[in-house]
Amino acid sequence: MQTSKECVLNAIEGKGPDRIPLCMDFDSDALNRAITENIVKDYNADILIIPSYDPEFVPVAEGYTQWGYKMETFGETMGEVKNPPLKNWENFENWKSHLPDFTAPGRYAEAKRCRQLYPDKFLVGGLGMMMEEIINLRGYANCMVDYYDEEENLNRLIDCLYEVGKQMVDGYAEAGMDAVMAWEDWGLQRGPMMSYQMWETYYYDRMKSFVDYIHKKGMKYFLHSCGHITYLLDVFTEFGVDVIQMDQQMNMGLELLGKWTGKICFLCPVDIQHSVQMTKEEMGSYIKDMIHALSTEKGGFMYKAYPQPAAIHMPEEQLRQEIELMKNG
Repeated sequence: MQTSKECVLNAIEGKGPDRIPLCMDFDSDALNRAITENIVKDYNADILIIPSYDPEFVPVAEGYTQWGYKMETFGETMGEVKNPPLKNWENFENWKSHLPDFTAPGRYAEAKRCRQLYPDKFLVGGLGMMMEEIINLRGYANCMVDYYDEEENLNRLIDCLYEVGKQMVDGYAEAGMDAVMAWEDWGLQRGPMMSYQMWETYYYDRMKSFVDYIHKKGMKYFLHSCGHITYLLDVFTEFGVDVIQMDQQMNMGLELLGKWTGKICFLCPVDIQHSVQMTKEEMGSYIKDMIHALSTEKGGFMYKAYPQPAAIHMPEEQLRQEIELMKNG
């Protein structure tokens, strides 16, 4: 039997995994923990995602993130930023001066500990939301206007985020991680968040350089992106993004996504907009269709449970059902 690390690498590289690799990385708040704490104990995950956080960092105020904002939650969702710290660009230098030290050794102590504790697991260092932080820092409406009216300021912010990203890549590489992962939602429900031409202007060269940087450090690159993102999948495969993690598939369709089968490794749960409403038979049928569409005989598909089951009202029993069906898929 292949070790977790061997199985995951074989799935990513198309070298024949002996099973579908599993990733069960869940949010640690009380609502999600109530659903998942026994599941984590009962299932042997192949992929572990290790977050980056400096235990010595002091936020600007209680409840604020390392990026200087506070998420205001409503219901079971992660919420949104009500008062973006960069609502006014005049605050940029002050905001930047209060960022934590992303090179601090303590930030990667947990990654090093996990590497020693789980030598045969596939370990992924979490980079955070990367470019999605622009929305949190500026606010969605401001952010969308910035692409037209604030090119200089927006470029300063993007460069800052990529520089921090590279510092984190360095820290994770030194800690012995197998990959790093960023969360970037580039799509809306039925189409792109922006035109490809606009995306290319701001991100093409930067992302290409970033992916190259990660690979030179000997790690794989996992990229999360939800929404309708087919307008970027050719570019992601061109750059050598190793794994695309998408929580939605049905809005694009498995047949269309199959165009990239064998070119990039898919890391997915059952579509989170539909899974809770599915019967066991429907879920089992969809899982078989998804595996058939998105993988080859030599791999190309892995499973990642949705990290916020409470947000989609998925009970523990149904989450267990999804995992079991995926294992037997």
